[in-house]
Amino acid sequence: MTQSLALKAGEARVRLGARGITRRFGALTANDQIDFSARPGTIHAIVGGNGAGKSTLMRILQGMDQPDEGSIIVNDSAVTLSGPAEAFRLGIGMVHQEFMLVNQLTMLENLILAREPVSSLGVIDRAAALKAGQDLAERAGVTLNWHQRVQDAPVHARQILEILRLLYRGADVLILDEPTAVLAPQQIRDLLVLLQRLRDDGRTILFISHKLGEVMAISDDITVIRTGRVITSGPADETSKAQLAVQMTGEMVRAVTPRRAREGDTVLSITGLGLTDGRGIRRLSGIDLSVAAGEIVALAGISGNGQDELVEAITGLSSISEGNVALRYHDVTGMSLHQRRALGLAYLSPDRAHEGLCLEASITDNVIAGHHRRAEFLASGLLRLKAIRAHAEAQLDRFGVRRDSAALPVSSLSGGNQQRVAIARELDGSPALLIACQPTRGVDIHGIAAIHQCLLEYRDAGGAVLLVSEELEEIMTLADRITVLFNGAVRGTLRRGEADVESIGRLMLGEDA
Repeated sequence: MTQSLALKAGEARVRLGARGITRRFGALTANDQIDFSARPGTIHAIVGGNGAGKSTLMRILQGMDQPDEGSIIVNDSAVTLSGPAEAFRLGIGMVHQEFMLVNQLTMLENLILAREPVSSLGVIDRAAALKAGQDLAERAGVTLNWHQRVQDAPVHARQILEILRLLYRGADVLILDEPTAVLAPQQIRDLLVLLQRLRDDGRTILFISHKLGEVMAISDDITVIRTGRVITSGPADETSKAQLAVQMTGEMVRAVTPRRAREGDTVLSITGLGLTDGRGIRRLSGIDLSVAAGEIVALAGISGNGQDELVEAITGLSSISEGNVALRYHDVTGMSLHQRRALGLAYLSPDRAHEGLCLEASITDNVIAGHHRRAEFLASGLLRLKAIRAHAEAQLDRFGVRRDSAALPVSSLSGGNQQRVAIARELDGSPALLIACQPTRGVDIHGIAAIHQCLLEYRDAGGAVLLVSEELEEIMTLADRITVLFNGAVRGTLRRGEADVESIGRLMLGEDA
């Protein structure tokens, strides 16, 4: 951003805002007359449920999409953003959920990429680059290993690097999309402190999040969006978490109240499990884990510490190097996923769009998938469509799936209702073990409460649940025991009543609870 633009930003009442922004995709209106104003030197939160229109609005504010109506406001004036480069020229940058870094390059090389300082000899001036990085880090109050490759850096360091890259390029408006989604509690606190420090230094921050506690803790102003429209926008000190939840959903959200678990026989038993991948990298080491009937055991850990590999080993999607996996006292180590399902394994995929559901298929087909060979659905080798439709309708009603018609594609449903379809299918036939991976990802507050209730009712009916979640609040709400993974090994296990955010956070960082 040029010096003249910086002066205008400091004098403006609205550093970044929207006036009547409307964006349509066919019959769908993603943004409907959106108005908001982010004041200079403030943290302005944008909150809303899944499908509220936040992502569309952020794309417009970055110049990645164009509104059908309305104006973007920069420094009190209406502007047209031809693309992200134009937004950057006006000092607007964004940190996406998926980091835009080159893994093979060092932290410093990523910082200066496409903006390399050049010496009088026409080569990259690495000393000047390092000084620029160190100066930025010092002003921000953070420490980074500038010579470390990004692929070897922890998640929180990569996120800090993304923020410093924007500052290096002159941005003074930072848009952060769900920035705490994959961080440990201590790292979240450190990030919030960093954002407050940047705000106090005069930067303007748009903070997009569904974590209302963090929103209330850090924001100066809050805008709530529901179904593409602004429901309210104003100072954070004039609202509360409870009010925000109602404004996001349009109704009261009743919190689930877990009862004490009544543990039964062991359903899942893992002993000495280890896994080395095809490149010779050790992914899992010495994993011992058990889940009993009537119990929810949660796997916690910063993303990339072995959770995905452990789930693949349990389901049979990958082979293990040593150890064994037993399901209902049957050794299933060498069995396929199909064989494990026959013994009572159910699997809720973290990737609803590509693995958990077939979005183009009907709601009925998604409910019945995998169960279509059952005797009640076959007659002389042909599907009994009437029986299938009746069974699907019963399952959809049981799990409260809101739909116009079960014959419609499952893509016609909201994210929360899509997830309930997947749960209805996986819990059909009362499996012994449900592996629930990121069960509320991309689901709004109301849908989260309903899914939590489904999991608790299954547990209370004697089901065993292995919960894998990046949402610590979800884990604290549901789990009877919490096992924390760090660098592919069990760092510790805590029971309900022993666990708190601090102790879990320390284990996630490899420290003692």
